[in-house]
Amino acid sequence: MRTNALKAKLGAGQRVVGALLTINSADLVELFGHLGYDFVFLDGQHGGLSVETARELVRAAELTGMTPLIRVPRNDPAVILEYLEIGAGGIIVPDVASRADAEAAVRAVKYPPEGARGAMFASRAAFYGIPRSAPEYVRRANAETMVVPILESKDVLPVLDDVVQVPGVDLFTIGPADLGLSMGIQGGWGEPPIQAAVDRIHQAIRAAGRPTMIVARDPEDGRRLAAQGYQALLVITGSLLVSAGRSMLQALRA
Repeated sequence: MRTNALKAKLGAGQRVVGALLTINSADLVELFGHLGYDFVFLDGQHGGLSVETARELVRAAELTGMTPLIRVPRNDPAVILEYLEIGAGGIIVPDVASRADAEAAVRAVKYPPEGARGAMFASRAAFYGIPRSAPEYVRRANAETMVVPILESKDVLPVLDDVVQVPGVDLFTIGPADLGLSMGIQGGWGEPPIQAAVDRIHQAIRAAGRPTMIVARDPEDGRRLAAQGYQALLVITGSLLVSAGRSMLQALRA
């Protein structure tokens, strides 16, 4: 198990920036790694990302020093285990809406006694069993692998203070789009009730002494979020490419 540079930076209070991959390309992962992004957000929930494809994207991230985080399709220990064994530096768990959900995520990611992860000491994550003993690998995996719940439903709001205190969670993510949909609002992230809920979640996470991750829609939005204390900011790679590509096309056709 590699040393998790992202976890170390967050623990040191540093701001980090990640690339949310919307096109499953190892070359694209490498590109953002060479640009200096701290981590990559690989999407197994919305991005059509199989475990085998994810394996190659994880390799590309490791090549450039980025920490690979993988959003799994659901909070299921069998599904989570598959992505762990290919070397994920952390598991992003969708739709965590209760303390029980968060605790289940921690159990799935961590080996006993901290969790209930199934044993496999010759996986890619364990360097095929070559450099370390099984007990040393278990210790390292529990210390370095991150648990990252996404809070994205109105159902979490009444139990928020309880959820953000769950031991073993390294970073919380806020999902404004799904949060808004769960509130019956389709108008976008900027709608006042959605923003109020996002702010409430963020303040609860900060009060618990945990870092928060959210998407920065543009540089101005990112500066605003950083000023509010968001420690991990995500850049949606597809939107970035579309924006740059459209601007260049319009300039050349003018």
